[in-house]
Amino acid sequence: MMDQYALLKKLARQCQKKPLIQKNFPKEENKQLAVQIKNWLELYGNNADPKNQNEIQILHDFLSLHEAASKGAIPVQKNQREISFYLVIDTNIFFHDEKILNRLNDNDICVLPQTVLDELSNRAKDKNMRGKKSQQILNLIRQFPKNRILQTHTNRSEVRKLLPKFYNATNDNDECDLQILAVTKRLLLEKKSAQLLSNDFELRQKATELNIPAISLQEFLTG
Repeated sequence: MMDQYALLKKLARQCQKKPLIQKNFPKEENKQLAVQIKNWLELYGNNADPKNQNEIQILHDFLSLHEAASKGAIPVQKNQREISFYLVIDTNIFFHDEKILNRLNDNDICVLPQTVLDELSNRAKDKNMRGKKSQQILNLIRQFPKNRILQTHTNRSEVRKLLPKFYNATNDNDECDLQILAVTKRLLLEKKSAQLLSNDFELRQKATELNIPAISLQEFLTG
């Protein structure tokens, strides 16, 4: 089950995908989203963590416009509140959708743990279709705006500090997973709106245990 803050981030992302232009603001299609927002605010709004105030304000802004439009009034034009979502992207996401970077919102930041870049670079050396695809993915990463990519790394001592429950890695795959989790956890501790994007179910399960928001590619594309 998605925790309250993962749901908050999902709702905020949905709000940002809707146009906030006066005369084009849709009504009917936003009713369900408005209900979800009201439910979240009623359940958690009064006791929400201060670090999530940006997302909460996005929900309030959306409701104000939706309610005005539902009454037939022209909503007062408001500048869309800019919030950068830091999406920590696992290697498997690129192989399921090599154009994932083009699907990010304009103000989203792509976070690339060093272990992901290393895995792509190593695979790119292979003389097969997987190696060719890895090279294509690396080329797309290089073409992506530099100000929207954050390459980051955590050392083992930092991993042990950030993930005391899981820091024992038994193989290289475990080590990669821990690096990805630690990078996301660190961003959250820095009060960034961070989210892990991975198709690895077990990795997402670990993230949930660590209170790290994590979604699959399908959830990202449909959310």
